[in-house]
Amino acid sequence: MAYTSEIDKLEARFRDNPKGRNFAPLADAYRKAGLIDNAIDLCQNGLKLHPDYVSAYIVYARCLVDKKDDAAALGVFTQVLGLDGENIIALRGLAELAERNGKYGEEVQWLSRLLNADPMNGDAAEALARAKGKAAAAPEVATTPMAKPDFAVEHEEPVATSLSAAAAPSGTSRTSRTRSASTPTRTPRQRRTDWRFRKTLS
Repeated sequence: MAYTSEIDKLEARFRDNPKGRNFAPLADAYRKAGLIDNAIDLCQNGLKLHPDYVSAYIVYARCLVDKKDDAAALGVFTQVLGLDGENIIALRGLAELAERNGKYGEEVQWLSRLLNADPMNGDAAEALARAKGKAAAAPEVATTPMAKPDFAVEHEEPVATSLSAAAAPSGTSRTSRTRSASTPTRTPRQRRTDWRFRKTLS
């Protein structure tokens, strides 16, 4: 298997620090190797310890997409936007889910929001043009209620950011957002690790 050696390495790192953030890269490696259930278990347990870990939510959402659990994936991508309202991966994921379910109007809204966050994204601009054409040609499919993830993340303090406000598709111009004061401060080493891992997800 192509990913066996990488998985072995990541499993060793996880065993060395099972309460750290190494679960997310390991879960992503499991996902790529087709071990979706293993990846989901890791994400669910790890996010209970690190409820602010955006990259782990991205991996978790992609696992749900791979399982074709679109409603649950929608919920997790929305949680990402509650932590990072301009997260390009989450916005693209939501647009793809909308397209897959024939909700072209929603796809237009998510892609418009993505372009507000990343105006130089040529792929998103092309996808938006296609989505507008499909939205004009086809009737909109009824919106499916968003499913909650099948695990609960407990926060020690209430999170100030409103999920509904952060997740609502909007075509308005880009505005600045301030992260919640309750978000734990990460060490420089954690920030470097998160940056490197996010590069592999983009």
